[in-house]
Amino acid sequence: MIETNGVSREFAQRMDDYLGEMPIAAFLKIHIAKLEKGACECRMELDPSRHGNPNGTVQGGALSTLADITTSYAVASIGTGTCTVSGSIEMLRGKTPKGELTCRAEVVKAGGTLVWTDMRIRDEDGHLIAKGGYLNFRIPAPDEKRDI
Repeated sequence: MIETNGVSREFAQRMDDYLGEMPIAAFLKIHIAKLEKGACECRMELDPSRHGNPNGTVQGGALSTLADITTSYAVASIGTGTCTVSGSIEMLRGKTPKGELTCRAEVVKAGGTLVWTDMRIRDEDGHLIAKGGYLNFRIPAPDEKRDI
């Protein structure tokens, strides 16, 4: 069950349904844990066969995907469709691919066309694994798309 604050359960369920349509999210075992107005938390259940690299840590692409999905859902929570323009992620600490990671993203500034977010990824012990910022472009929400 997704924890909500400032968004309806129906909206959270719709966002969860959209996530279910992303094969990469299913493969990486990413799910929404909390959806708030202007923020989102997603979790990724770690598995060495999916998330590991030859160094014995979580692969950076898996962390980047977790960050991209979480920041995009934080933007969607303010009532807009979105696509990522750019993202920056700094890997601060290695993590063996077992347990779970939580990414929290918050909208920092929502302009008319662009939305900035900050994100943090932590392990189950609260250690900061990665941090960064993403820039998203506002597009019509999926329910608002029209044929052109």
